[in-house]
Amino acid sequence: MRKFLSAASLFLLILLLFSCATSGRIPRDGDKYGVIKYNQKKYDAAFEAENYSTCIAMLHDKNKSGRDIRDNLDEAMLCYLNQDYETSIKVFDLTDALMQEALTKSITKTTGSTIFNDNISEYTGNIYEYLLLNAFNAMNFIQLGDLENAIVELNKAGIKENEYIAKYGEVELKDAISNEDSEKFNSSVTKLGLNLSELKANSPKKANINDLYKDSPLLRYLSLILYSANGNRSNVEIDAKMLASLGSEINVSEDVDIPTGKGRLNVLALSGLIGRRHEAKFETPRILPFYVPIDGAKPILFKLKFTWPEYSGQEASVTRIDVEVDGHGTKSAVLVEDFDQALAKDVRLKANKAFTRSMIRSISKKTTALASGEATLIAAKKTLEKADNSILRAAAEITYVTAWHTIEYAVDAIDLSEFADIRQAYIFPRAASAAGFSLDPGYYSGKVIYYNGNSKLYEDKFENVEVKLSRPNLVLSSFFD
Repeated sequence: MRKFLSAASLFLLILLLFSCATSGRIPRDGDKYGVIKYNQKKYDAAFEAENYSTCIAMLHDKNKSGRDIRDNLDEAMLCYLNQDYETSIKVFDLTDALMQEALTKSITKTTGSTIFNDNISEYTGNIYEYLLLNAFNAMNFIQLGDLENAIVELNKAGIKENEYIAKYGEVELKDAISNEDSEKFNSSVTKLGLNLSELKANSPKKANINDLYKDSPLLRYLSLILYSANGNRSNVEIDAKMLASLGSEINVSEDVDIPTGKGRLNVLALSGLIGRRHEAKFETPRILPFYVPIDGAKPILFKLKFTWPEYSGQEASVTRIDVEVDGHGTKSAVLVEDFDQALAKDVRLKANKAFTRSMIRSISKKTTALASGEATLIAAKKTLEKADNSILRAAAEITYVTAWHTIEYAVDAIDLSEFADIRQAYIFPRAASAAGFSLDPGYYSGKVIYYNGNSKLYEDKFENVEVKLSRPNLVLSSFFD
């Protein structure tokens, strides 16, 4: 994997990123979008109506501090869709600093307590979001005609790949459970007489190195086009080889070797919305503890519940994208990157570890609650047995039964706090597709047509795009439904 910048440039950029991270927040004062009270139904309706300004203003209310990485990513993408590229750049830059800070902290934690649910930890952003942020920011600069800063964004992604992805992967693939939690868990399993291998049989498959998102075909495609426009053939050839190795379907041979006397008009289309992960869970029927409390106190039967993130896929809303150049025919865009696959990888990377942490957390908490509850029951049982008249006995009986039901409820209530971490940014495309034309130098117009089956969903026109001799040009289109 190539290094995009020199060591000196790398040091200065990292220094800049860390200085931003210490004070990174999205400023709201004087923001042109203002603030509208957040309401999920109204937000969804505004997005459906392509009223992105309203969505952004609602996110300002939801994310008042400007430090919520997930909401910031959505806000930056909404600004992009709203053709407000300058604000999108600002939000992406500050969010990048926040993600840098949060991810660096998470990498330094080789072990973590299972006492608290993963959802309450700081959201670092999923690894594909961490990389693709720079791809979308590069597209902001392309829309503004600033190819130099677009390349800088690709360089930032290169730094992340070289310096952080391997470390992040090492942490994610490692069992990050503290010795203290492990000892407590083993003791709990023994006390409750549980069949651990039977419980583990329900766990999702353990992740391996292939489940780590390490490179983006979209980043490589953008890099190839921009470096070709810059006349940097060596990087163009590297990107072409990387695209092939990543399994991208796009044929870039005429972008690497532009036909004599021609230039290239390339169209990159972002379509659909990325899928959403959901919670998977495994629940046992009520279990009788291995040991029975002394003094005849009634044992508490309990359930176990373990959770983890899951992604089951989605049907594509956009099944075909045609690119038509006036007077020069029509081509179907070819898939560059399927971001649902990036999502699926991320879920596979986290699922088994999440299941294991949930199992340890649930069993350890319930063991503690059962031990405490049974001590209370034994005391109530002794009081009942010592009652020497019918009135005291009736009162003691009520106390005993009430205590039993209260403890059972308290033990069951532990499950209410056990839910999977399914956080992610929502306003990411499902796919990036591209088509290219080798044309005589000149100005060209055309359109990008999005289909579901044979039904036309959307038509995006472009006009007077200049094609230069032996150079590529890139038209960006999007349809987020």
